[in-house]
Amino acid sequence: QASLLKNDETKALIPASLQKELNNLLKFNPDFAEAHYLSYLNSLRVQDVFSSTHSLLHYFDRLILTGAESKSNGDEGYGRSLRYAALNLAALHCRFGHYQQAELALQEAIRIAQESNDHVCLQHCLSWLYILEQKIFDSCVLLEHSVNKSLHFGLP
Repeated sequence: QASLLKNDETKALIPASLQKELNNLLKFNPDFAEAHYLSYLNSLRVQDVFSSTHSLLHYFDRLILTGAESKSNGDEGYGRSLRYAALNLAALHCRFGHYQQAELALQEAIRIAQESNDHVCLQHCLSWLYILEQKIFDSCVLLEHSVNKSLHFGLP
């Protein structure tokens, strides 16, 4: 379903049916992180800011609590999840037009990424900072800097 939502939303279950299935899954296994993520995507699809925020936060909470993140990323542990949780929260707020909340979440993601010396996360943050600044101001400087850094790190 997540793949269908990403690639061809028309082939995915309708939002109400998908949410009903997800609620059934989560009733029996509330720590199923991927179900929370799919619920987040489904809530975005119907523009439900409360449910999408709730599901996104539960996804990252479950990811950290189950230890799945530390198994796949070696020494980084839950720090990577925290960085990307803040980054995704900033993107979510930006999508719904909550620019002040987006800026605060983005500042947190930048702070955590700087502490961890995570250049890829910082580059994503810079891209979102550019998007956020475009919503508020008109600036080309951030775009030029972002493109140069992306080229340096081999990012698209």
